Amino acid sequence: MKYLLDTNLIIDAVGGCSPAMTMLETVVSDEWVGYSAITRLELFGYPELTAVEEEALRIVVGEMNEMAVTSSVVDRAIKIRRSVRIKTPDAIIAATALEADAVLVTRNEDDFKSVDGLTVINPWS
Repeated sequence: MKYLLDTNLIIDAVGGCSPAMTMLETVVSDEWVGYSAITRLELFGYPELTAVEEEALRIVVGEMNEMAVTSSVVDRAIKIRRSVRIKTPDAIIAATALEADAVLVTRNEDDFKSVDGLTVINPWS
């Protein structure tokens, strides 16, 4: 199975949150795990990010595939935003998961529940 990790899962796993850490350990051993380039922006663009936190994040994402925000991802995100009330970064993350034919792993399943065709796993539920 293929998994695309949302920003909150990576943050929580690096922060030591048990459900996120368990899910991360599970999916990293699977056939494919990735994250959107938007997630990298959200992770490393945080103004209060310390050098220690940045290094921990780099180690974690270094084990995964980064998915670019391609024209096809943007086209799909546009279709999603036209059909569902969703923030632009979340639409791009959802579109990336759909383009990669991956399951989205996130704590914020309510943000994505109305996106047609998107499979979401919430490790906290």
